[in-house]
Amino acid sequence: MIRWLTIWASIETAPASKEQQEEQRLDRARTTTPNAKVATISPKEIIDIDSFKIPSKRTDQPLSKCQGYILAFPPGKTPYSAYPFALHDSRSLPWDFEVNNGVMTLFSRTCSHTLPSPNTACRSCASLPKNKSLEGIITRLENGVHLKLPFIYHGVGGLIEVLHRKGEQNQFLRLRGLNQARSLLGKATALSDYKRLVLAIASGKVSRVSQVVNIALEQRKGVNGIISTLQDAAKGFYHPRSYTEEEDMWGLLTWRLAGNRVAHINHRSGHGPSVTYLRGRSIMAPIIPSPGKPNETEVMKNFNSTFESILDLFVTSSSARVRHIVLMFDELALEKRLRWDPKTNHFLGLCRQHAHKTSIEFINEGDLEEVFRALDEGDVHYAPEVRRSWDLLPFASASRPLIDESILGNNRCPRYPLQ
Repeated sequence: MIRWLTIWASIETAPASKEQQEEQRLDRARTTTPNAKVATISPKEIIDIDSFKIPSKRTDQPLSKCQGYILAFPPGKTPYSAYPFALHDSRSLPWDFEVNNGVMTLFSRTCSHTLPSPNTACRSCASLPKNKSLEGIITRLENGVHLKLPFIYHGVGGLIEVLHRKGEQNQFLRLRGLNQARSLLGKATALSDYKRLVLAIASGKVSRVSQVVNIALEQRKGVNGIISTLQDAAKGFYHPRSYTEEEDMWGLLTWRLAGNRVAHINHRSGHGPSVTYLRGRSIMAPIIPSPGKPNETEVMKNFNSTFESILDLFVTSSSARVRHIVLMFDELALEKRLRWDPKTNHFLGLCRQHAHKTSIEFINEGDLEEVFRALDEGDVHYAPEVRRSWDLLPFASASRPLIDESILGNNRCPRYPLQ
């Protein structure tokens, strides 16, 4: 304590000379560190530091900035869309990047930044192409990124492309699911309709169900149309008017054996063919009318159509003593008007004696006008009646029977007497 008071008293005294100040400094050093050796400097060895000048460094050679490693991109790709920026967040890559005017430059994190030589890269930046991670990035830039790689390996453009592809896949899958659902719904509906058709056929409420279904199919009806037709047939609102050949033959047999009354009863109760239908369905060949004088061809056709079924019996049963048989029919009155026969395409109803004076074949309207003009002028006449007689002359030694030409279509002229 006494020592510190002595030091304080010495400081508070009046300013001393330089020699006294140096002595006081030495005393304070001895009191604070009594064991330390204090170097004594004589007043002659005091150095004035402010009088010296520090020499500056030489700046004869200028320094340049490190150029780094320029990352080249394939044509059509830019650093903004192709470079995987997100890869820096997930992996510790030993470089940083900067983009100027569309050019990406990589700088190593141990880059020296300044070099004595201009337009060069430092050793750390020059060794970046040998880095495995950078080699993978360059390979993916050239060949493309595999679809199964994580998204961090894609650039912004690759992520946009993947997003579009995913959107198209989702749209396709959604539409395909909708189409499949709609298809299954349609198939389930069709299956239900076919079940209804089977139940309608198996109900037994429709007679001639096969014919009803056949007519509906010929009309190009679907399953619902066939079901509707069967329902109408079961309620009695619909009766099929189309008959098979077997049904026609049964109807003809019933009509021929039992007569008109039984045929009508069969039509009303059993839904068989009507008498009018059976008359048009007759298996007998029709007789061909002659517009003028009958010729041999027309006579032979009518004879064969009439006696074809019994001609063999007639020829074998006739003996040599029978020379001829005459089969005659009464005359039939006709309405005095023209008729057109669609089978021969001729006008009927003119007299046989004068029909050759005009055209009796219908080709155009002029032929019809010519016939009416001949009727008005009296060149031809309406036939009032037709004689139907058969003169059959079979001979034992003949190969075929002889037939008189006056047996069919004998339209007599009213001016000529009956012969």
